[in-house]
Amino acid sequence: MRTTWLIGIDDTDNHESIGTGRLSRMLASCLVEEGQLADPSVTRHQLLVHPDVPYTSHNSDACIEATGVEGAGDKLFELSQAFLIEHEHVGANPGLCVVRADRVPAALPALGRRAQHEVLDLADFDAEIASCDLRIWSRGETGQGRIGAVCGVALRSTGEDGRFIDLPGIRAVGGRMKVEALLAGTGVERVVTPEGLDLGPEVEIETRDWIRPALRGGKAVFTVRQEAGEWVPDQRRAKDDG
Repeated sequence: MRTTWLIGIDDTDNHESIGTGRLSRMLASCLVEEGQLADPSVTRHQLLVHPDVPYTSHNSDACIEATGVEGAGDKLFELSQAFLIEHEHVGANPGLCVVRADRVPAALPALGRRAQHEVLDLADFDAEIASCDLRIWSRGETGQGRIGAVCGVALRSTGEDGRFIDLPGIRAVGGRMKVEALLAGTGVERVVTPEGLDLGPEVEIETRDWIRPALRGGKAVFTVRQEAGEWVPDQRRAKDDG
């Protein structure tokens, strides 16, 4: 029997490394090649940017969601841990969290939201998740990577947070295209205005070669706005989406 898995990673980079976003996409591909996962998508989640929180540039984490064998948790954890160690950089504080999507503890989403608005003490954080059935690993000088990894899983599980940095088709298309072509050729499920109104299938948008839908209502939603008479992405291109 197959089920859905969530794999969160964070703090795997420094100023010389490839970054958490790209590394999460590489990990997803690796797990697919190993035959452990299928149909992965990856989201980026923003945590609090604060002087008391150690981070490289943006303090974001990433979460992979994909289908896999129901009992694959230990294998996914083992392979992911080995992958992160292989790609670890000096000074990094990598963290990993693996959990079945249908077994995310009820208290976890609130913890993830808190990490977006307040500085979490590591000892208090560990105490809060001690009773949760999570596969967690971290290492490095601070151990802070486990906060981001767990919170990435927590926020992804809400279906209401984050931006897709990997989703079928979004990195293979670009330029000007009609809404119907975007929906047919990618994993994007809705194209909407900032007010949340769906655009018709014949409406043409200028993608600017940067299609990064948000996770809203459990769906991949690409928001566009009008600029100089044409529809363009509502968000600006980000440097840390891998």
